[in-house]
Amino acid sequence: MKFLDECSNSSITNDFDDDNTTFDRCAQELELNGYSLVPLSVLRSQRLKPRAVLIEQAFTTARRALDAVANIGNTSTAIIDPKSDSASWTGFHNATSIHGRYNQHREGFVFSNGEMFDVNTIHDDHPHSNFRNDMNQLFCTMHDDIAAGVLHAIERRLNIPHLYFHHEFGPTSNSSQWHMKRYVVDVQQSNNLSSNSGDFTSEEDQHTNIILPVQSQKRETDIFLPAHTDPSLISVVILDRAGTNNGGMGLEVFHPTHDALPNGGCSSGEWREISQHGHDVAVIFVGSVFSYLTKGQLFPAAKHRVVSWGSSCNDYYGNRLQNCVESRMAATLFVRPNGDAIMKPLPSPYLKSSGDALQKVYPSFRVWNARVAKNYMKKKTTRQKINYNRMSD
Repeated sequence: MKFLDECSNSSITNDFDDDNTTFDRCAQELELNGYSLVPLSVLRSQRLKPRAVLIEQAFTTARRALDAVANIGNTSTAIIDPKSDSASWTGFHNATSIHGRYNQHREGFVFSNGEMFDVNTIHDDHPHSNFRNDMNQLFCTMHDDIAAGVLHAIERRLNIPHLYFHHEFGPTSNSSQWHMKRYVVDVQQSNNLSSNSGDFTSEEDQHTNIILPVQSQKRETDIFLPAHTDPSLISVVILDRAGTNNGGMGLEVFHPTHDALPNGGCSSGEWREISQHGHDVAVIFVGSVFSYLTKGQLFPAAKHRVVSWGSSCNDYYGNRLQNCVESRMAATLFVRPNGDAIMKPLPSPYLKSSGDALQKVYPSFRVWNARVAKNYMKKKTTRQKINYNRMSD
């Protein structure tokens, strides 16, 4: 079953005029920093169910489903084959490096290209639980209400035709991928190990082949999601905490200094934790697809990672919260072009053209993404040198 059959298709038909100010501010921040935080409570567009209630219900259902699959062994759920194409994964995977270094500490559900499945989560305490419906509702909210509004704002900012992304790359509701994943690492044990370890890990962006500067590296045991950019136009992330909360539960974004090198390289910079998270906050990242479409000139792809969030696991009095690791769960939407879409530069007057633009043959997204998917499954890098050369896209 395709998501588009169950969404209202509001990404095409809805009028976002009431929310233009919010999304225009987001587009401005994306152009400057590669990421932005969108406060969801100010958005006028609403579904039949209040957005906060819908998001909370989806996370509750997903947690219950993960328990059913991971702990009980729900045999009706599709289990992801680690040897299959990660760009087309749909199903459940546990936390193991077999599914790539980005999933060593995460377990969860993956949905690709509009595909959906169901998990039996009905229990005496929750007789009306509906996994498929709750996941569809969350996807529609993230894709139609949030991502579409951001893309429309980017179209305005770049002075390209309205609905350009839909006409050239869509319908993205049937080509995107999204996750519902939780972390299953022992943060306290990791903190103890890191305090006794002097080993640092180099962090390589799997799309740009850039090794981040030594001064930005952390001990390997502190890093639960290695530094990367997303293979998307834009990504939408919502962390499972009610309301709006300070910090990012370990989600950090790399801020390069002004002495940045060509093609997205950088000689120095620092990691900063995002300032807020929760059901009322959508974290928007510029993906490497978008950076490619602007030839690296506009809207930099945001390099981000997840590190130990031990400080976020303490209550007001400094006592460690129980089950804090399990409480870190995120819904992530990767808005991707359809496979046949041609990765040609955007027709923006702000984009500098090169002399060979007309002669160059641009790849389809399917071809481009196949390379990215292979890199996604690579083991962690052990190189210590700094390489500022991009992949030859």
